Amino acid sequence: MKLRTITIALLSGMLLSCGGGRPELPELQLSANGEIVWEGWTAATLVAEGDTLDGRIHYRGGLSAGYPKHSLALKLDERYPLCGLPADKDWILNANYIDKTFMRHKLCYDLFRLMDEEVNRAPLCAYATLTVDGHGQGLYVVMQKMDASTLGIDKGDSTSVIFKEPPVMYDERIVPQDPDNYYQQTFPKKRKDDRTAQAEAIVAFLQDSPDEVFRAEVGQWFDLKNIADWQLLLLLSNNADGLRKNFFLYKVGDATPYRVAPWDYDHSFGRDGDNEPNMLRDTVDCNRAVLLRRLWQWPEYRSQVARRWQQLRTEGLFTEATFNRMIADNAAQIEAAVKANELLWPVDNDIYYDANHFDAELDIMREFIGRNIERLDILFNRILENEKS
Repeated sequence: MKLRTITIALLSGMLLSCGGGRPELPELQLSANGEIVWEGWTAATLVAEGDTLDGRIHYRGGLSAGYPKHSLALKLDERYPLCGLPADKDWILNANYIDKTFMRHKLCYDLFRLMDEEVNRAPLCAYATLTVDGHGQGLYVVMQKMDASTLGIDKGDSTSVIFKEPPVMYDERIVPQDPDNYYQQTFPKKRKDDRTAQAEAIVAFLQDSPDEVFRAEVGQWFDLKNIADWQLLLLLSNNADGLRKNFFLYKVGDATPYRVAPWDYDHSFGRDGDNEPNMLRDTVDCNRAVLLRRLWQWPEYRSQVARRWQQLRTEGLFTEATFNRMIADNAAQIEAAVKANELLWPVDNDIYYDANHFDAELDIMREFIGRNIERLDILFNRILENEKS
């Protein structure tokens, strides 16, 4: 893929907004039939671009549940192309409270898909303003839910499966979010078809296989091109939260190895997950994830990742110019809505580490990417130089 191709992709389809183009963002109007809850569903009606749609909603989030502005899960009764995204029933309305740019998730997802548009899956996103029961909630990021349809799962295959944040990258068992679903199987439903044995086979291979077996068979277990791209996304974004969680592990069917799809990337581009600035004070330690640690001990894999880095640099995707263009294109869509959002949800709330406004946050991202590309150029050039020696 040449830089010209990437530029066309940026302009023609990657940076989606409700209704397309750059006019004022349309409003999604939700009306709930009762109290919105965290567990279970509340019947609701959505008005979107003049269409009235029935469905259900609930609040969602882990740490973000403690923020003043809440994210929502939306399940429509019928498939609908919300905000110009591919038609679906299941949607995430992401409040994006902790990230004042509203971009960190979206930029990472867009980059990951562009790295390999045939294989790499990540949520398509769009922007919209939201009202709930007539009360303005500000700017939201409308996101695809990562499920069987968006991940391209072959539902008729007996090996196809999706795990959300499965604890397979740890060296030890952890305290699970759901004791009855340790590996967080989301497809097929665990109560109907328990795939725990598949996840435990992955763990046994990662933790117990001898080095010669691991190297001979790891490519049968995992799509190593997809894994290498995932590792590069982690390193480029510096998202340490994404190493052992914040990803989907899925298998399309028997003919494909396991792949990773990223999820939850506000811990990136100059900020940590608690909103503290991190301009490379701390960097992602891939050795904390057992798969990446074992792969990195293998010179052939290190060289594969280094060559992939250089390819993406040469093609023009991993450059400051492309990254800054992506920031500018997103900012053009949402700047006015961000300013209105800041009136509803002040940027000096005690939850934030500082009182930065939108423009200052964009400057952080721009400065960060320049520093980090330089750092990673040095790292990967050194690997390739060692390969030659």
